[in-house]
Amino acid sequence: MASGAGGYGTDMRFKLGFVAGFAAGYWVGMTPAEERRAKIDQMWSGVRENPRIQRVSDSVTRDAKRLGDAVEQRLVSTTDSAADAVAGTVERGSSAPTTSSGSSANAATRRSA
Repeated sequence: MASGAGGYGTDMRFKLGFVAGFAAGYWVGMTPAEERRAKIDQMWSGVRENPRIQRVSDSVTRDAKRLGDAVEQRLVSTTDSAADAVAGTVERGSSAPTTSSGSSANAATRRSA
């Protein structure tokens, strides 16, 4: 089968060239990325092993735990206070004597006054 201008052979050569260029570009592009990644990993391990960084990290971790404990205690205290206040309000509201119709005696007194 002879390939004419713009025929099957031309299309295949274009596609083959495109794929070869893509593969070559990918390979060239990945090599420096791997080297950069190795360099970043090496720098990161140096940072992690630095005693000054470890001291700061330990200090921040300790402070964060202390702050978390303080927030937890405050939250529990506030929640308990709110629960006691609601319980006191409910108890005071339900302790008023009720009439035979089920309404509060205080409400009946207020209406008549």
